[in-house]
Amino acid sequence: MVIVLLLLFLPIVPVTYTTTVPKQEKVLKPYEVTEQKSRLLLHDKPTVKAGHYIYYRVYIDVSDKKNNVVKGYVEETAGYDINFYVFDQKGFMAWKSENPATPYVEAKRVKYYEFSFVPDHTDYYYFVLDNGYSWFTNKVPEIEATWYYEVTITKYKEVTETRYVKVNKTKRVSIIELILEG
Repeated sequence: MVIVLLLLFLPIVPVTYTTTVPKQEKVLKPYEVTEQKSRLLLHDKPTVKAGHYIYYRVYIDVSDKKNNVVKGYVEETAGYDINFYVFDQKGFMAWKSENPATPYVEAKRVKYYEFSFVPDHTDYYYFVLDNGYSWFTNKVPEIEATWYYEVTITKYKEVTETRYVKVNKTKRVSIIELILEG
């Protein structure tokens, strides 16, 4: 009789069942950040001979960038004045050929001039120091130009997420528990 009672109440029968349990895991979540950037395009102090001009050809790629602006200054350091222009490639080729051209910046006979313009497409931009009107006097302008823009980049941060998974578990039950549950 004792053996029968032990068999009825001792957990000896394995029973498999499915349950849902929480599982935590670390994952990388993307998020976007807008960053301010700048790039010095040019800084120079050339001599521009009388009756001539010089130019700087600078490539600006505005794709995937926002709030593009180029800022800078021209200062004629010898105490004279100079003409200053900024063109895109098409405009520069027209101006060079003495055809009508619309510059992004135009400043005539300036001693000191601060400029700003928006490069509205990806292209070569030409910064022109023009001393073509002077017959005898060389000019020594200082020029500086910096491009400012914003880029949106994707960064990742590690976060802990809880998800629920189904697992099979086994427990031992007594014969009496099986009879009562069934």
